[in-house]
Amino acid sequence: MNNILAFVLLLPLIIWSSFQPILFINASMVQQSVNLALYEGEKQAALQGHYDNQIYSQMKSYLVNVHHYDPNKIKIQGTETLTPRGKRMYVKITVPKPMLSVIDIFSFNKQKPFVEKKYIMSEYVP
Repeated sequence: MNNILAFVLLLPLIIWSSFQPILFINASMVQQSVNLALYEGEKQAALQGHYDNQIYSQMKSYLVNVHHYDPNKIKIQGTETLTPRGKRMYVKITVPKPMLSVIDIFSFNKQKPFVEKKYIMSEYVP
């Protein structure tokens, strides 16, 4: 009886310690992939002087191919007006937040999305 009671009491700790490192690594990989997609989009937009639908679709398709996100849940906003050299442009991407802990499995409330916003200087010369 003591063995069963000890197992039942330690089971949450065992589950948490088993899955927490994997979930943390997955969340880190999602953040790194989002930053890489933003970086690639920033390079193209800096040369063009603005963000357009082609850049948005390339960033979105990268995230869909790497993490199998639903393309409808990825939202990207950026500076769409032509920006001369030396002026700041921004891009903001919103993706579903990955699960960060085992406790999130049992959570029924809606999680906040993962939002990343970056600024870059334009290199477009009119």
